[in-house]
Amino acid sequence: MNALLTRFGRFGSTVLVLVIIQTLILIWMVAGRVMILRSPDVVTLQSEPVDPRDLFRGDYVILSYAISSLSFTEINGDMKWQNGDTVYVELTPTQDTWRAVAAFHATVVPALGNKIIRGRIDYLDETRNVANINYGIERYYVPEGEGRALEEERNKRALSVDVALSTSGEAAIKGIRIDGEPVYEEPMF
Repeated sequence: MNALLTRFGRFGSTVLVLVIIQTLILIWMVAGRVMILRSPDVVTLQSEPVDPRDLFRGDYVILSYAISSLSFTEINGDMKWQNGDTVYVELTPTQDTWRAVAAFHATVVPALGNKIIRGRIDYLDETRNVANINYGIERYYVPEGEGRALEEERNKRALSVDVALSTSGEAAIKGIRIDGEPVYEEPMF
């Protein structure tokens, strides 16, 4: 190592440090995603139909969920919200999927059996106190040519999504189901 540093001098050591930093950043990014996907906290969300996708952006499926549009007057929790606020939504299990029961400005300990998912308010209709919330799980990239079939299933309300949750409420798509049967599973790497 010293021979390398002597040969390349100060410039070489700077480049080496930059390469090490970039490598550590990439490892950190991948490790964070892997930790979420390994989480034992997994919820299944029913997808909702949305407008057709833009063909110029690649083969993916646009996903929307019942928890993506929340009326704060119909659930428990905090009532005063603004565009851009971070929201911690408490989910409770139903038969096959999970639904929102409360929303808070800060993370809370959910009721026994419930989970917390973190999102951001994209749009707030202040007159009705209804918000559109983005959880970072609104797109799922699929192999070339398979997006349309999934969109058709989504529009028939046959598609549901398994979502892994970190302890802070960060979400990652773990898998896709059609009529309750797994059809896609997100790889760890």
